[in-house]
Amino acid sequence: MIVGFNTDIKYRNEVFHIQTEDKGQNNPVVETLVYHSGEILLSRRLSYGHLIHKTNRREIIKNMMKTQHDQIINELKDGKYLHLLSLDTQIIEDKALDDLVIDYLAAEYG
Repeated sequence: MIVGFNTDIKYRNEVFHIQTEDKGQNNPVVETLVYHSGEILLSRRLSYGHLIHKTNRREIIKNMMKTQHDQIINELKDGKYLHLLSLDTQIIEDKALDDLVIDYLAAEYG
């Protein structure tokens, strides 16, 4: 098993944790999970069973892990996973403060 990567990314005032790990030779998969507020929003798995017998597999797997980890980070920064956030979070982030105040007053006082 190869040591993985852990990265915290702030996007639109939300913190996401990206974790990539090797599941080991008995389960030859590179897995990346994206967490938000302790909840898994996304998982991506890539099998490397075909590499088990290669002599340089450790280096290849480490490169696969880094590539997949960086790809998820870039996709997150590009907004690809915005739809996975709750609708409330998206709406708040997209509104101006004046609009938020007006909506609040309308909801409270009709």
